[in-house]
Amino acid sequence: MQYKTGFKITLSILLFHFGIVTGLAQEDQVKLQRQSDEYIVEAQEALSENKFAIAEASYRKAIAKDPTNMKAKYNMGNLYHAKEKSLNAEQRLKEAAEIAESKAEKHQIFHNLGNSYMQQKNYQEAVNAYKNALRNNPTDDETRYNLALAKKKLED
Repeated sequence: MQYKTGFKITLSILLFHFGIVTGLAQEDQVKLQRQSDEYIVEAQEALSENKFAIAEASYRKAIAKDPTNMKAKYNMGNLYHAKEKSLNAEQRLKEAAEIAESKAEKHQIFHNLGNSYMQQKNYQEAVNAYKNALRNNPTDDETRYNLALAKKKLED
């Protein structure tokens, strides 16, 4: 089957424009990721100076720029946990767990999520979180200890 010359040219032009648009979209995503990472650096600097509100705002900006930035969500969850805002920590850590790719990331997230549940005295969820952490790193003795503690608290 042969196409008419006009169709070939139109198809070629469409494919060319699609390639340009796709390339621009990828460049925009890289730019947003870079800006998001810059906000994470700002947040970490603010934390080193004990400026919780500034750090929180910077993490929020990082997430707004790139909602797929697992590190921003994870760090913000840890920030909330440290400030004993366990419900906020739980939310951000769950978001991070949804987009985490490596077993090491998932292990850390679920371990800290378990700690957040312990802070809330939600021992059943803590048990579940620690089990998920151990599925991703079965050799972590600290997580194993925390799991045993959560199970004991659940029995009491």
